[in-house]
Amino acid sequence: MSDLYKKVSGTFLLKIIGLSIGFIFQIILGRMLGPEMYGKYTMYLTYTVILSIISVFGMDQNLIKEIPKYIESKNKAGSYLKLSLLISVLITIILSGSIFLINQVNNFGFEIYILIIMLFIKTIITIIDGFLQGIGLVVRVTFLNIVANNLLKMIGFFIMIYFGIDPFKSALYVFILSELITLIVRMSVISKFLNIKNNSKVLTKHEKIAFIKYSITVALIAGIGLLIQSIDKIMISTLIDMESVGLYKVAQNYVSLISVFIAPFIAFWPVISKLYHDNQIKEIEIEMKKIVTIIIYLVTPMFFLFLYLSDELLLIFGTEYATNVSKQVLIILSLSFLIDAISGPIGSILTMTKYAKYILYNNILSLILNLVLNYILIKNYGIVGVAIGTGISVIVSNLLSIIEVKLLLGIFSYDGSNIIQTIGLIGLNIISCIFIEKSLNVNNEYLYIISFGLVLYTINGLAIYLFRRNEINNLLDEWRV
Repeated sequence: MSDLYKKVSGTFLLKIIGLSIGFIFQIILGRMLGPEMYGKYTMYLTYTVILSIISVFGMDQNLIKEIPKYIESKNKAGSYLKLSLLISVLITIILSGSIFLINQVNNFGFEIYILIIMLFIKTIITIIDGFLQGIGLVVRVTFLNIVANNLLKMIGFFIMIYFGIDPFKSALYVFILSELITLIVRMSVISKFLNIKNNSKVLTKHEKIAFIKYSITVALIAGIGLLIQSIDKIMISTLIDMESVGLYKVAQNYVSLISVFIAPFIAFWPVISKLYHDNQIKEIEIEMKKIVTIIIYLVTPMFFLFLYLSDELLLIFGTEYATNVSKQVLIILSLSFLIDAISGPIGSILTMTKYAKYILYNNILSLILNLVLNYILIKNYGIVGVAIGTGISVIVSNLLSIIEVKLLLGIFSYDGSNIIQTIGLIGLNIISCIFIEKSLNVNNEYLYIISFGLVLYTINGLAIYLFRRNEINNLLDEWRV
């Protein structure tokens, strides 16, 4: 398992670097575009991701599940990739034609050609990334997706602005260009890995049908899961306005930072598939307990940063974003995604085994709950109501997954020590934030936020090391092996 944690630590480091670059870029966009156009830009990305779920057809996650079984059989691995790309491109062509025809009748308010180009690129990259993660190149995928991509976007955006191109169009153009450049790099990596001289078909009809059949389940899971993540913005844009989407998106930008502590554990997905295939269920539980403990330590202080520094954080994007409503949205969303984070990658256990259908059921229930709550609450509470509805649906979905994993596989990642640790960390962070708030005397807004965060995480780090010294040292020894 030492290789797993090395990949996790490498992915974690790249996530921090990449998300930092991406977050700065979001601040620049938010300030230059203003809430309304920033909201419109957000909806371009939202619809691109939603449509790509249809075209990808769940095959990206299915590749993560299947490819680890055929690392040595490059012909078979390559055949799965070719099958996935062929199906996804055909679906994208049909989908693009449908979008174009519908737009002729009922104008979407988007530049449809840009949306279709974004869809094609997003689809192909998602399939390829599934393959690369399946062969264990999680760190490489993270670098291209998070670091290189965000850096290229920022550089390209400033170049276009320098030449007088409209900021909104520049933001869309650099999205396309950066994705194309990193796509070329991905293709080069795959070409070197496969290096297949024999191009004979190695997948049987049964294997193709089984792959497509399971992909349908995963596609439904991913599609409904993405709708759960996107329905809030869709409903705000439809029932309120684009400016409100922009305000909501800023709060969401901060909450997404919690993912920096969760996303690296995608390296665990192929491992789950392999361990389950080898009937090593107990090993999955052991590693899950470690992962949950690490995530609890990392995400708890971040929630308190959002809680105590909400005004200062929102002001970074501009005074028009720093409203009382935005502050409430930030706190509500951060609380729900804190609970989501400390649940660990629980859904991946069901997806990477034979129980993916249960995630599908959870997502359907969560989507219905989300839609109903959002529709009821948006009338009286606006985007705050949407945040409440979204938060509740996220929490319900995670609780169901935890129960199902316990009942179906006998895996439970929580015990008395987890609960005591969480309660202890909450108490520690409340006391620490009160102390830092009273003691920290920094006039510059940016330095105040950075100093507050560094001091809070230092206090947490020292406390954790004091009480869990032996376990931390053992974990570090595993990484060194």
